[in-house]
Amino acid sequence: MGYRWLLFDADGTLFDYDNAEGTALELTLGHFGCTLRPETRALYRSLNGELWRELEAGTVTAEALRYLRFERLFAELDLPVARGREAGEYYLVQLASYGKLLPGAEDVVRTCAAVARLAIITNGLADVQRRRLGESPIAELFETITISDEIGIAKPDRRIIDLTLGALGDPPRSEVLIIGDSLTSDIQGGINAEIDTCWLSPDGVEAPADGPQPTHTLTRLEDLLGLVG
Repeated sequence: MGYRWLLFDADGTLFDYDNAEGTALELTLGHFGCTLRPETRALYRSLNGELWRELEAGTVTAEALRYLRFERLFAELDLPVARGREAGEYYLVQLASYGKLLPGAEDVVRTCAAVARLAIITNGLADVQRRRLGESPIAELFETITISDEIGIAKPDRRIIDLTLGALGDPPRSEVLIIGDSLTSDIQGGINAEIDTCWLSPDGVEAPADGPQPTHTLTRLEDLLGLVG
């Protein structure tokens, strides 16, 4: 028998976050008179990634993350740091407008929903995620959507998973699977909550031996169907 309760991450797992991020960043920098170049995007992703790791560790708040990434970016680009907060809010409006699903994600979720109960757990910002999920064709297939920004708890803290499972009626943890693309957030969170984990690694990269070890590793979301039902 396969897993009967599935906890999905959102960005990078179901939603094409890379595309949304690139488009939103290009529009935001253009708004402030700056051209998005490959090295600029790489710098932003480095600064942003560092802040998200701080969020996971509980050393920065979601509210601060909204603008700190642009204050730091603007400092590196010699743009007015004082406009970092404005840029952060402008970026989020653009990001919320792009909710394209990854190829095959809708079909996978619909097939899973026929044999399992589904939820989303995301560390994303509430105003962005609620709009993107609300406009998505798969939103109705999830019984509950837990957003860290709304409850003040982020993956990998097990409490965000515990709360989600409570909303699902506290199913047997042996029948629950969390699916995501982040080892430090999704996979470590699942380990902390004592449930099985499924890491999406599209490039076929193996989990580092000194980090969280997933129960399952898939290169394609479609392969999840073999674990369900």
